[in-house]
Amino acid sequence: MHPKYFRYLRKAYITMAADILKDVAKNGLTDESYYFISFDTCHPQVEMPAFLKAKYPKEMSIVLQHQFDNLNVSDTEFSVELTFGGTPATLVIPFEALIYFADPAQELALPLQFSFNSENANSSQESSPSETAEVIDLKSRFKK
Repeated sequence: MHPKYFRYLRKAYITMAADILKDVAKNGLTDESYYFISFDTCHPQVEMPAFLKAKYPKEMSIVLQHQFDNLNVSDTEFSVELTFGGTPATLVIPFEALIYFADPAQELALPLQFSFNSENANSSQESSPSETAEVIDLKSRFKK
């Protein structure tokens, strides 16, 4: 697949994740849905307490299910208050920092980083270093 299609997919997936979180912020969680979100903690616009950054220097995963507060969503980022070891912390996560977004209850998975086989692409075209591939089988990752 041509690398430009990965960029289109990423943009579409980010828009979908943003729309889902906007709906949750407005209407709360519905059905049995919950959200598993991984993000790049090195992204320059991620805001998180130092104790979390020290514990998760490259990547962090959070779950939005029963215990989260103050979910605020804009077109470019979201913020949420979670509790870690009894300590409340607010995270600000730009959508560009997302690596993975899933609703395991609905078997929805949006891998937000891609790669392509460079042998199949024109040598004049480059991929972003943040584009890595992973196929995720939700049934094996989230056993009920």
